[in-house]
Amino acid sequence: MAGLIKNERIGKILGTAKTSKRLLLFLWKIDKPLFLTSFIVAVVPAFIPFANAYIYKLIIDFIVSSFGKPNVSLSFLFILMGFRLGTFVLQEVFFSLQSYVDLLVWTKLPVELYRVVLLKLSELNLQYFEDSNFKDMLQRVKESYTWRPLNMISALFYTMQSLTGLILAVLIIATLNIFLGLFILLIAVPVFFNQTKYAKTIWGLWEEHSPYRKKFWYISDLIQNGQSAKEMKIFQTAKNFIGELDKIQKKFVSQNSKVGKRRFLTTMIFDIGGIVVYFAIELFIVLLTVAGKITLGSLTYFTFVVANFQQAVNGLFRNMSQVYTQTLFVEDIFRVLDAKPTITTSKRAVKQDIHKAPLIEFKNVNFSYPGSKKAVLKNFSLKINPGEKVAFVGENGAGKTTIVKLLARFYDTDSGEILINGINIKDIDLVSWYRTLGVIFQDFIKYEYTLRENIYFGKTFEKEDIKEIRKAAGKSGADKVANSLEKGYEQILGKTFEGGADLSVGEWQKVALARAFFRNAPVLILDEPTSAIDPKSENEIFEKVEDLGKNKTVLIISHRFSTVRNADTIYVIEKGRIKEAGNHEKLMKQKGIYEKLFTIQAKRYR
Repeated sequence: MAGLIKNERIGKILGTAKTSKRLLLFLWKIDKPLFLTSFIVAVVPAFIPFANAYIYKLIIDFIVSSFGKPNVSLSFLFILMGFRLGTFVLQEVFFSLQSYVDLLVWTKLPVELYRVVLLKLSELNLQYFEDSNFKDMLQRVKESYTWRPLNMISALFYTMQSLTGLILAVLIIATLNIFLGLFILLIAVPVFFNQTKYAKTIWGLWEEHSPYRKKFWYISDLIQNGQSAKEMKIFQTAKNFIGELDKIQKKFVSQNSKVGKRRFLTTMIFDIGGIVVYFAIELFIVLLTVAGKITLGSLTYFTFVVANFQQAVNGLFRNMSQVYTQTLFVEDIFRVLDAKPTITTSKRAVKQDIHKAPLIEFKNVNFSYPGSKKAVLKNFSLKINPGEKVAFVGENGAGKTTIVKLLARFYDTDSGEILINGINIKDIDLVSWYRTLGVIFQDFIKYEYTLRENIYFGKTFEKEDIKEIRKAAGKSGADKVANSLEKGYEQILGKTFEGGADLSVGEWQKVALARAFFRNAPVLILDEPTSAIDPKSENEIFEKVEDLGKNKTVLIISHRFSTVRNADTIYVIEKGRIKEAGNHEKLMKQKGIYEKLFTIQAKRYR
């Protein structure tokens, strides 16, 4: 058991060293002059107090040796005083430089660090963002990236400063008695382990409460969100949510208070012990002076050095403890940066023709989401010919959206294969494959940019063409949205930014459809594309979808049977399998699942 604890401690020390190295190298990479300047302004001030104290020793010895002597020349004293003044000035200059350099680091580091985090997130696959543990880690990164790395980098440079002061003090004290330093270490080492233990406890609370903190921020955002404010006003639910926030906060405060109380008692004991050790060493130096073994100036000098040694040791361990504390959080940032995409382009990848609809085949596909044993698709097979209009219908959870996720290669199949023109989708170049797809998901993004940019985001890999943007808007009905806005296509959408105009859910959906149409991809995937649009607008949109031409493949997922009835082939999905397939007329004649669901829905419009 003791061996396991020892190995665990060694592992934590090595982990702290590794994270510290990575963070320092990151600062070095983004700004080498800033790194070097930070190092210099941290280390040089460690020398200045010792130089100042030694000059003061020489001054005192000069004064003592001058007693009783006539006509003493004061030129040497003035030189010493000049040097002493210079050390004070130099120290203040470096203190000011430290503040300035810290400001530069605090300005640059978090922005650059979070930029690479966001870049990494853009490269990761969908399964990471659907994993609760990864989302908890992202929440911790979001809450700490602006200050934890900064605190750690500051603590690292101050550790260098304390270590420099410690080495200087040891070398100076060695000329008197090396064992004096050991007495201070006896109290400093337990202080370090006490602070390390406290840091681990706080991090444990932080990690343990990650789901609660995520809930805390979710509820906070819910209360502040204009979309949810209307319903909360009517149902008067705000007090319930605030009450839940209070419970979460009280639980976290209670546990932190207990930890703080324990830390207060142990820290006080160690601090008092340190004072006793320091006083004993100071008494020893005084007795040496009384015995005439050292000068009065040396008494002042060594007393300063011992005090500075104690401060350096305590400062070193305090800063190391701070480094350890921040490491526990900063490691999360590097864990995100170390995450590897599970979906990658193979070395033998084949580029897809982004202007031509392919033959798509699902062959005996089985799939379960990571971490789940429930099969979503079971021995699933189908063929979609180029230019075919296909629809998927079925109850929630049947596997319809999963088909789209696999086709978009957000996930890979557990077994079986998806073929694109006879080539396994894993061997298709991802960039060219994504450009082959135009997708509007049910939970589409509402970009709070201009209407023009909202549509252009559908094809950013090509030069912006306002004529094509207007054309896409005309197909989706977003042109009417533009006409209703004060600044037309240049109107900022949403209420986050000044001058923004909010849209209805249906208007937002038309904008998202315009984005998909603007992409003009040979495969168009519409996942519940008109759920918030009135029947008349829906009919107009799908007339235009049908006019896209035989050279485009269209896949539609919808609960509205009026949306899918004109598809070439309609697939009824149930529990991950195709139960029925055919066009509307054929399926109605079969008197099966489709006919039953269509009839039930049709009654609502009578």
